[in-house]
Amino acid sequence: MKKKIAFQGRRGAYSESAARYLFGEDIDVLPMDTFEEIYQAIETGKADGGAIPIENSTAGSIYENYDLLAKWRHPIIGEVQLQIEHCLCANKGASIESLKHVMSHPQALAQCSHFFEENPSIEKVIFFDTAGSAEEVAKRKNLTDGGIASTYAAKLYGLDVLRTNLENIKGVNFTRFYAIQKAPVDVSASENIKTVILFELANDDKPGALYGALGAFAKRGINMTRIESRPNPDKPWGYIFYASILANPKDPKVIEAFEELNRYTNFTYRLGSFVRGKTERLKYEA
Repeated sequence: MKKKIAFQGRRGAYSESAARYLFGEDIDVLPMDTFEEIYQAIETGKADGGAIPIENSTAGSIYENYDLLAKWRHPIIGEVQLQIEHCLCANKGASIESLKHVMSHPQALAQCSHFFEENPSIEKVIFFDTAGSAEEVAKRKNLTDGGIASTYAAKLYGLDVLRTNLENIKGVNFTRFYAIQKAPVDVSASENIKTVILFELANDDKPGALYGALGAFAKRGINMTRIESRPNPDKPWGYIFYASILANPKDPKVIEAFEELNRYTNFTYRLGSFVRGKTERLKYEA
């Protein structure tokens, strides 16, 4: 039986491509309207796993998913960095000259702002999803509406690709996706392991509290690649920290680091340990 993997958006979304990298091509995909529906589907067993975007190289963190990881605590079991390449798509017979409106997700519109500067007669229209914009254009069946999405989405909905690599700066737009599911996975003794943790400082008003907590890793030569803070929903002006470290939780020095970290925190929780992800390009075609 194929695994059912949930993602936010419509068929053809970048998250669908990420899901296939993370869980394999032989899966059934479950498009969801919201990120939280992914976690709910995993919790109830409707989905076996999910692909969630956590960070974009140009737009930054996807804060909603940081907060949902803390709320649901579904283990992270893998990651992939996907190169995002936008295309301009429209119904067959359309041209850039015939377009009056181009719709897409606000981030995609912003990332392709130079196109609209070069074509001031075309109005940009905000839509909830890149792939959803391609679906909507196909439904309208006219020559005046276009969308910004992936070439995969354009082909999936039978649209022509009028221009590829529409983004302002080519080759630097990447999104990191996590694979999540109900149960954690065991990691081998491989050195190429990333571990993601979240913690709350016990004395966050004490000078050097965060410095001391992070020092548990620094003094042991453990590389921390990212740290993020988010408001604690249960404690006004309190914060929860997320940290990514290149470390195997089975390593004795990592075990020691966590033991020292616990002296500075109210809680420490390991969200997941997994093989460090690769950078990939879109390759799935409709």
